[in-house]
Amino acid sequence: MTTAAFDPNSYCGLYCGACEILNAHRAGLDGGRPAAWDDLPAELRGHIPRAEVVCRGCRTDTVFAGCRGCHIRDCARARGVDACVTCPDFPCAEVERLRALVAQVGDRLPHARAIFRDAELAQQQGLAAWAEAQRVRWNCPSCGAPFTWYQARCRGCGGALKSARGY
Repeated sequence: MTTAAFDPNSYCGLYCGACEILNAHRAGLDGGRPAAWDDLPAELRGHIPRAEVVCRGCRTDTVFAGCRGCHIRDCARARGVDACVTCPDFPCAEVERLRALVAQVGDRLPHARAIFRDAELAQQQGLAAWAEAQRVRWNCPSCGAPFTWYQARCRGCGGALKSARGY
């Protein structure tokens, strides 16, 4: 399985390339077996509805069940924009609804707190530069292996990742 069928970018500003679900799905495909719910970290499993672990990124047609109903995704697709920050109406009521949701779940799902900071960076840097910066950010500073939102140790070198995650 090639990674070309995966899109690590998002509409809202969250970097799907570091998503536990997307990466578990990709690892399962690469390993010749479907990803299992127990492949996800307990701190994530405990706060999202149980569903099939399948996702290629929110900008694709293969999206995790918990993200399929995302109003930001629906809005961006309907408007034909690459990201919210490229929409002429940004920020809008949908973004404010997302901000309210993140305020409610941010303590349980800390990766969500990065959405608005990262959206602002994407707006300042441009989408291509932001995407490259995210790709670099989500690779281990010691060995360069990619890592995910809730991963505590690098799978490549075993190094600690909390400070690299930024939350």
